[in-house]
Amino acid sequence: MWFYRRILRVKWTDKRTNESVLKELKTERTLKLNLINARKLKYVGHALRNHRTSLMKTVCEGRLDGRKWKGRPPISLATNLTTACGLSLHQIVQKSQDRAGWQQKVRSSIATANTAFGDADR
Repeated sequence: MWFYRRILRVKWTDKRTNESVLKELKTERTLKLNLINARKLKYVGHALRNHRTSLMKTVCEGRLDGRKWKGRPPISLATNLTTACGLSLHQIVQKSQDRAGWQQKVRSSIATANTAFGDADR
């Protein structure tokens, strides 16, 4: 979006929405939510298979010591993962150990997401 705004010479102080910039250039965003979820799932599978560190397991559990913040709680990585692939955290950890099986699961969850939103041809 920064590059598109630069092409149109839109100042950072101008109150223009991203949609108006895209409409003026007659283009659309190229990075889709499906692609972001696929990359996230691939990385999580890779990190969970790494036996040298338990950092990813700690992050997936989402348990950090500290005080509770005010306001709406942020969306955790665990919530993103479970909604992206339709499995529980325990199932994600188990299935990610099998690399070929996890790659198949990522592909099937992306195909399911594409057909759910009517983007099966993309």
